[in-house]
Amino acid sequence: MILGTSQIEITPQPGGELSGFAARIQPSTGVLDPLFAQALYLVRNGTRLLWIHCDLIGFDRPIVQTFRRWAKQELGLAEAEVMLSATHTHAGPCTIYLREAGEYDPAYVEFLLGRLQQAARAALAKTEPCELVIVEGKVDLAVDRRKRASAHTDPRVASLGFRRADGTFAAVLLNYAIHPVALGPTNRQISRDLSGQAADRLAQTLPGRPIVLMTNGACGNLNPPAENVPPAQVQTWGAQIADAVAGLLSQAKPCADPTLQVIQRVVALPLEVLDAEGINQFADRALRNADPLAQWGDKYRRVVEHWRQTRLQNLAGKDRDHHEAELFGVSLNGVILLGANAEVFSEFTDLLRRESGRRVYVVGYANGDVGYLPTRAAYAEGGYEVEVAHLFYGGFRPAVGSLELLAREASELLRAF
Repeated sequence: MILGTSQIEITPQPGGELSGFAARIQPSTGVLDPLFAQALYLVRNGTRLLWIHCDLIGFDRPIVQTFRRWAKQELGLAEAEVMLSATHTHAGPCTIYLREAGEYDPAYVEFLLGRLQQAARAALAKTEPCELVIVEGKVDLAVDRRKRASAHTDPRVASLGFRRADGTFAAVLLNYAIHPVALGPTNRQISRDLSGQAADRLAQTLPGRPIVLMTNGACGNLNPPAENVPPAQVQTWGAQIADAVAGLLSQAKPCADPTLQVIQRVVALPLEVLDAEGINQFADRALRNADPLAQWGDKYRRVVEHWRQTRLQNLAGKDRDHHEAELFGVSLNGVILLGANAEVFSEFTDLLRRESGRRVYVVGYANGDVGYLPTRAAYAEGGYEVEVAHLFYGGFRPAVGSLELLAREASELLRAF
């Protein structure tokens, strides 16, 4: 297998707003640790993949589309050969639209696109042969933050290592389902949060100091054990994730004759579209919701009223009645990493495995972010992800059963591998 790698810093200047928390006081005040864009370029038997992973909350869809157009024109890579994914750190710049949770920063996005191009060129410019090793560990760190009857966690830590002939590692893919929000809304410093600590620990542990892409799993309902913790605690939790696979990677035998396959599909996920009466009723009900009112106060009231106004203004049918959910599958020796552009609940991975019979790991926040995809059971229970989150994202919420629909579509897609 041929591998090209690169890593380039994408840290914004302090003083910009940080994305992800409505409760945070803005703007950022400094840098706790730098942010990076990390690129893998894989080639095997004519199949190519450029995967760039960033320490960001996510990508607004036009960022992905703009970069893919550039990659096609400048690098000759098709859309289905390019994936962008994000750690979902809540201590980075605003690259998605979340009302009252950090102002989208067009100037930073322009800077970011230039950095992504540099990372891509660097990864393609210098390649080397590598062997592939695949391991799975377990860690019981993430907790289901909803604390409802449908509580579910995913202890699997997946890791795919790209090892040189001399035994050193050039790069490692790491995957674990957990929201990187350990620093919490009280933090005003730029940081990779848990993801960065896990990546750094694994890079320091393995020979060769590889670049480590710490990807997030299906973590829409999963948090660390606590928020607003000191950096030392974040470091400890990150080490737990890395240590779950470090020893396994060092001892793993290489895959004989490794394979690479890539596949992509866009699925239309129906939205719960409301008429004028339904919009007003939903907004009025939201303004009586005691929990978000207590947590965010006037910010929440502004979010609800903005949602009401924009939804009413788009009653003429110009609004879409669905989300475009992109599924991006990467199969390495039959182990599948499935990118999804959403905050998918953790049960999604189990559904995929049951329906497809394949060894699958979900990569969340890949190629965009349409918002939360809760399970059918979570809709019956209610809560932030079901009743409130789409107000911050600014659209209608996905229809009940959307997660299960996407799992069926994904299982069908994986049959092509």
